[in-house]
Amino acid sequence: MPLNPFPLLPSISTAARTLIGRPRCDGPLLSLSRSFTTSTPQLTKTIKPHLLPTRLIPPYPFGERRVYKQSNCGLYGSARIRFGNTVTRKWNTRSPRFWRPNLHVKTFYSPALGANIKTKLTLRVLKTIRREGGIENYILKSKPARIKDLGPSGWALRWILMQTQTVQKQFNEERLALGLETKPIKNRDDVIQFALDAATPGPLSTRSSATLQGLRADAFVLGGDGSEAIEAVKELSDEDEVVLLQQLEHDDVAKHNSSVSVKSP
Repeated sequence: MPLNPFPLLPSISTAARTLIGRPRCDGPLLSLSRSFTTSTPQLTKTIKPHLLPTRLIPPYPFGERRVYKQSNCGLYGSARIRFGNTVTRKWNTRSPRFWRPNLHVKTFYSPALGANIKTKLTLRVLKTIRREGGIENYILKSKPARIKDLGPSGWALRWILMQTQTVQKQFNEERLALGLETKPIKNRDDVIQFALDAATPGPLSTRSSATLQGLRADAFVLGGDGSEAIEAVKELSDEDEVVLLQQLEHDDVAKHNSSVSVKSP
């Protein structure tokens, strides 16, 4: 019998013995077939804040960001692109380079809106959201520094949240605790539904189309947002989020220790 010229590949006789040696199934074919199943349908919307109709929303107090305009379409905080140089130790050669913010894509659920919010954000903003107890607490905080960190995208989401009856009741409870008069709760469900449909891919629903016609009749000028959509970035999982937050905490501690050691004589 001639030798196999390709020792890594099985010979014909080996392949034939493998096929012959396979066990046969004498039972019914239905016992091996997989039953037909369907996945659970998604019951909540997934909106993108930068697609909310900006002409329906009051203007952002700080205006659009002219430097690093990508930050207008996400929760970037105060992070911007940075430019600098890398210098070699041996030859003292300078090479220009830049540093982009550490961006991730994350989806949060909003109980007040009853929808998912998918947005780009930096790791420090994500850490602040976890510390505040959720994206709604982060968005609704009224300090000037927080309003400045929200940007146009976060400001639009803040306005939509403030139109919900849940948030209006929450504000009335805070007014009562401070001894102030409460404000009447307004039903803006049609406007909220229209804004959510506009921020969701696909055509408007029948209810939102009727709301749009009514707003146009009331002399409102509405239109789509010209901002670019979220780039095709892999969404940050919960496991990766824990690892990245721990790494960020470790880097902050190391940076603090290095600064203390430099200041000490």
